[in-house]
Amino acid sequence: MSADDRRAQILDAVTPAVLEHGAAVTSRQLADAAGVAEGTLFKAFGDKESLLAALVERHMTDAEPDLDLRADSVADVVASLVPVVVERMRFMFRLVMALGPIAQRVAAERRDDFERSKRCIAARFEPFAHDLRVTPLVAADVLRTLAWAAAASWGDDEPVSSVDDIMQVLLHGIVAAPGDEPRAGADPERRPDASALEPVEA
Repeated sequence: MSADDRRAQILDAVTPAVLEHGAAVTSRQLADAAGVAEGTLFKAFGDKESLLAALVERHMTDAEPDLDLRADSVADVVASLVPVVVERMRFMFRLVMALGPIAQRVAAERRDDFERSKRCIAARFEPFAHDLRVTPLVAADVLRTLAWAAAASWGDDEPVSSVDDIMQVLLHGIVAAPGDEPRAGADPERRPDASALEPVEA
């Protein structure tokens, strides 16, 4: 096994311990999680903070969604992408919350990787650009923004937005069409007429 492969193996092995203990995780806990001696960790990474930074970098540079996409429509693209991106965003949110300034510093340094992930998602939309009201890059940006909102929960104990909610908004917007069944929590008596929401020509 090469040195890089060994480092990657250690980072994958210690990830659950880091998510549990955050930046306060000890070198002993990291070594136990990796099944190696503490000296092996120091030899591979130098010190604990360097190891934690390398862990964040490893996860942040995994830019392209890992899926086998066979899409015949925009709906297929959205249905395939959203669950994967939301799950990834939830993981990254946990990592940022666990490691605080270390994760934020690495994220700032790896901004290009984050932008590349957006371009990877946009490429999934490209074959269906003629069916979109926005460019594929804007579609990718909106998808990631909604996924991050669902992952972060914005301080709520449970996410307000579900995967299905995100798919509905991406494909149909937030305005119900005439005849749609009210969704949970909706007040059908207060639903505006769809025609009232149509743009008015000057």
